[in-house]
Amino acid sequence: MLEELNRLFETYRAEGAVGASFAFALGDGDVIAVTSGLADRPRNIAVTPDHLFKIGSCTKTFVAAALMKLAEDGKVDLGRPISTWFPDLPRAGEVSVRQLINHRGGLPEFEYDIPMDPSRSWTPSQLVDLAFSVGGQKAPGGPAVYNNTGYVLAGMLIEAVSGLSLGAYVRAKVLDPLGLKDTWSPATESFPTERMVRGYYHRPKPASNAAAGIADGGEMWRMDGVLPYSDELQDSSDSFPFSGAYGCGDMVSTPRDMVRFMRALFSGSLLPAPLFREMSEDRAEFSFPGTRMRETGTGLFQSSYADLLLYGHQGGIPGYVTVMQHEPKSGLTVAMTCNAGSGNRLSHHAGSMHPVFDQAIRVILRG
Repeated sequence: MLEELNRLFETYRAEGAVGASFAFALGDGDVIAVTSGLADRPRNIAVTPDHLFKIGSCTKTFVAAALMKLAEDGKVDLGRPISTWFPDLPRAGEVSVRQLINHRGGLPEFEYDIPMDPSRSWTPSQLVDLAFSVGGQKAPGGPAVYNNTGYVLAGMLIEAVSGLSLGAYVRAKVLDPLGLKDTWSPATESFPTERMVRGYYHRPKPASNAAAGIADGGEMWRMDGVLPYSDELQDSSDSFPFSGAYGCGDMVSTPRDMVRFMRALFSGSLLPAPLFREMSEDRAEFSFPGTRMRETGTGLFQSSYADLLLYGHQGGIPGYVTVMQHEPKSGLTVAMTCNAGSGNRLSHHAGSMHPVFDQAIRVILRG
């Protein structure tokens, strides 16, 4: 099996990937890691299982679990309006704590309008203000629409209730109890930067007749002034400050830690059953261009890989793509990161990892 996985990842690299890190476990078995390619192209440093990757929106599952820990301790009622903590926020009396993290809060979005300014340091309140200045708010409880603003507010709420920084609370309630020593929240805590892989970004010039929509080749992120158009991969490691992602996407980790985290969620060792059901059930239909996500729960998505239904999250941040999933029937928990990506959904680098993830799952389940 491992030989076949190694061949798969070497083929992935030959087709244009820079580096990849992968880990899996069946049931409560050992977590097995496989790596391929380079963590740093100019220095020719190979990826190892200890290298850290930016995991983008996979951060959301950690933050959702942390919010559930507040609920477990009786410090937050998930059905309570967020006006208790955000009295000046428009329609705060109609948005519940739960809706901050299930993509049904009707909140405006900032991701497509935030400038990729490496020199800027953002506060969470500034991210929320940006969202309300550029996006339209809708009635809470409607169709699920992917939303980062809710997770910024969830992080702010966790800080207000716990008296800790978001990173410190996630560490105290999620990471340390599970023995996860390779995961950090850089927006609010220091981390070993020397272990980070470099990220590489493909920014092809859009066709003159390209539609503005993301699915049709419109750019997802505002890279003007940071990276020029180019058919070559460019180093984007420092293009976006961690503070601009905060509770919706700032975390760094390894696939081994992500597998351990997901396995703990699904085994019941992190949360009591009623709170885990809050995350995994009561799902709403959902779609997002270039992803496999089909239904959203609360911090977890149902996605389709290898013709199976899996549960987890995926993440993208300039130069990095991540997927972490659990398949309940087989007990397979699996995570993968790569350090090449694109904000143009028509680029090979925007979605090339997903077919490889499909194949890896099939290899493991074949035994």
